[in-house]
Amino acid sequence: MRMMKALFLLVFLSLGVDRRSHAQQTPKVIWQVGQANQSGAEFALAPAGFRQFVAHDFGYEDKRFVIGFSKEKTDFPYVLPGPVDTWGGTWSTAGWRTNQVTLVFTLPQAPAATGYQLLIRLVDHAKKFPPLLKVSINGQAKNIQLAAARTAPNQLPPTLTEAVGDTAALSGHLAAATPSLIQVPLGPYVLRQGGNSVTITILEGSWILFDQVQLLGSVATTVQRPHQLVVRSVAPAPYELVAAGRRRQPLLVQVAHLRGTPRLQVRVDKQIVFSEAVEKGTYEFEALLPAVTRPTRSRYELLENGHVIQTGSILRAAQPLQTLADYVDTRVGTAHSRWMIAPGPWMPFSMVKMSPDNQNSGWQAGYEPTRESIGTFSHLHEWTLAGLGVFATNGRLKTIIGDEFRPASGYRSRIDKRTEVAPIGYYKVQLADYDIKAEVTATTRCGFERFTFPANRDSARILLDLHIPAEYEYQLKEVKLTKVSAYRIEGVVHQFSPAVWSHDAAQDYTLHFIVEFDHPIKRLGGWLNKRVQYGDT
Repeated sequence: MRMMKALFLLVFLSLGVDRRSHAQQTPKVIWQVGQANQSGAEFALAPAGFRQFVAHDFGYEDKRFVIGFSKEKTDFPYVLPGPVDTWGGTWSTAGWRTNQVTLVFTLPQAPAATGYQLLIRLVDHAKKFPPLLKVSINGQAKNIQLAAARTAPNQLPPTLTEAVGDTAALSGHLAAATPSLIQVPLGPYVLRQGGNSVTITILEGSWILFDQVQLLGSVATTVQRPHQLVVRSVAPAPYELVAAGRRRQPLLVQVAHLRGTPRLQVRVDKQIVFSEAVEKGTYEFEALLPAVTRPTRSRYELLENGHVIQTGSILRAAQPLQTLADYVDTRVGTAHSRWMIAPGPWMPFSMVKMSPDNQNSGWQAGYEPTRESIGTFSHLHEWTLAGLGVFATNGRLKTIIGDEFRPASGYRSRIDKRTEVAPIGYYKVQLADYDIKAEVTATTRCGFERFTFPANRDSARILLDLHIPAEYEYQLKEVKLTKVSAYRIEGVVHQFSPAVWSHDAAQDYTLHFIVEFDHPIKRLGGWLNKRVQYGDT
C-alpha cells in the first residue's frame, strides 16, 4: 500500500454571497500595588523564591488580590511564570500551565465614562522566550508581546520540559534587568459601579517580574474597603427557573469570601429575597425574583451582616427557561488535559466526537483553553484515534495547518475568546482571520458544521484535512476520495499509528466517511504534501 505523509482536500463552495459621564479631570492614582522602586522587594516570595510559586498556591483562577484588604508581602507574587516555565507548573506529564494574577476592587459610586488607564511596571522579563501577556479589565482585553533584547534567529518553539534559565533577575540580581512600562487605556464604560477586576495572564513564553501596578483616573473615583466579603458582580440572569411551581428569574450575585462567616442578604425593591452564610471560597448565588413579562427596572441592595455594602439598579426582561444541563460549560477541565478531553458536542459512547483542535501534535495535543487560535475541527477524539479535520477559510490558499505559537504560519485562524461558546451539544466561535462564524454539533455517528462566510471576501472554501496534529502520530496508508454529486463526497482512509502503548501495540484502522454540503461544490481539489491538484477523485 502506498504510504502518504499528509493529504488534504479542499472544496470551494458557491455561495450567494444611560450611564453618567463626568467632566475630564487630571488623572489621579485610584489604587496601586507596589512602590515603583525597580526591585519588587515588597512582594511575596521576593527576592529569589520563584521556585516556591506553585507551593504557595499562586497563579490559579480563584486566587485574587483584593485592593484595600490583601497584603503585598503575602498575597501578591513578585514574579508571574509563563507556560514555558517548568517551575510554574508546566511539565511533560502535566501539560502547559498558564498562570495569572487577578486584582479585585470595588467602586462605591458610578465612575466616569472615560479617562482611566492601567499602568503595569515591570522590573524585568524573560529574554529567551519573551512573554505574550493578556491584560483583561472587566470585558476589555488586550494582548501585549514583550520583545527580547536579543532573540536567536529561527528559534524553535518551546517544549514542555525547558531547562530553567534566565534566572539572574529572579534570584535578586538586577544589574542587567530591563525595566518596562505597559500602558493600557480603558475604553468607555469599562469600569462600573460595584465589583471590578484586572487579570494579567501570560499566554505564551516565560516570566515577568513585577514592580508596580496602578490604576489612574478621575479624581472623583474612590475605592471601597471590603470587610468580610468582596462583591465581584451583580446582574440579572439571562434565564429563568421554575421554583415552587412558579417561574423565577435569578439575580446573579458573585462574591468572594475574605474572612469570618459573614451573612449575605439581597434586598430587591425593599424585600429580602436571599440570605446565606458565606464560607471560604468564591460563589455565584442565585437570588430568585418573580419572572417578568415586560422590561422592569428594580433597585437592589447587598447587605453584609445587616450593613449595606452595595446598591444599584437592574433592568430585567422575560428570559428562556433553563435546565440543569444549561449550566454546563464543556471547557471546564480541558486545561493541560489529554486528547480525549475536549469541549466538544459529544453524545455518550458516540463514534463521532467533534472538537476544536488548537495545539501542535504530541503528548496532550488537542484543545488548550488558553490558546487563542484554532487549527481545525476534527471528528475523532478517542485514545490513540484521530482524524478527519474540517475547517473553513477564504483568501489565499494555505496548505498547512500552521503552528500553535505562530498562527499566521498556516490556515489556522486566530479567535476572540469572548466569542467562544461551549454548552452541552454545541460549540461556536468567530474565526477572526477569515471573519467566519463556526458552529459545531453532532449526533452519535454524524458531525454537523455550519460556517457563515462574510459577503465581502473573495472566496468560500472548506478544507478536509486527513492528517491532523494529534496526541499520537498516525500515517495515511491508503486514501480514496470520490465526488459522487455536486453536494456529496465519499471517502475511505486507512490509518496506522505505531507503538501507541509501551512500544508493543499499534493502532491499525480504516475510517469511512461521507461529507454532504448544503451548497453545491464549485471546484474540487486536493494536495499531497505541497503538491496541489484539482479533480473529482
